[in-house]
Amino acid sequence: MIRRQSGFTLVEIIVVIAILGILAATSVPVYRIWQMRTRGTEAKIMARQILDAQIVYYMEHNKFYPDDNVSFVIFNDEPSDSENLLKVAGNLNVMIPAGHTLEYSFMPDNEPGNESFSLHITTPAGFEIFKGASLAIYTINKKGEITELYD
Repeated sequence: MIRRQSGFTLVEIIVVIAILGILAATSVPVYRIWQMRTRGTEAKIMARQILDAQIVYYMEHNKFYPDDNVSFVIFNDEPSDSENLLKVAGNLNVMIPAGHTLEYSFMPDNEPGNESFSLHITTPAGFEIFKGASLAIYTINKKGEITELYD
């Protein structure tokens, strides 16, 4: 009598490993694309929230935040309890997520007659999420007109 052995042959195991390798090799670039799309969407949503909050702030105070015309940057590695994040949350009622890859630069110009605010959102090098650019510049004037530039 011939005895049947249970289990897989070496060829079957090699074929399965090859298929898994091909699937893994094709999924890594797709994962990176989805990661970039997610961060791009986050950046656009945060820009819109900040600009809307700046419009409300301007309507209430007749100037853009911060009042002292001093620019500041919220870095991507800033802790969630940093002074800049707490000031933005307190004055603009916008919670900027900490620990992400985006950096936000607040640049107010509260000179009488030329009031404007510029928001720069920067991504790490090699991680262009803004139409092939790593920097998005959003500018708002006292009339509430928003312009977008990508660099």
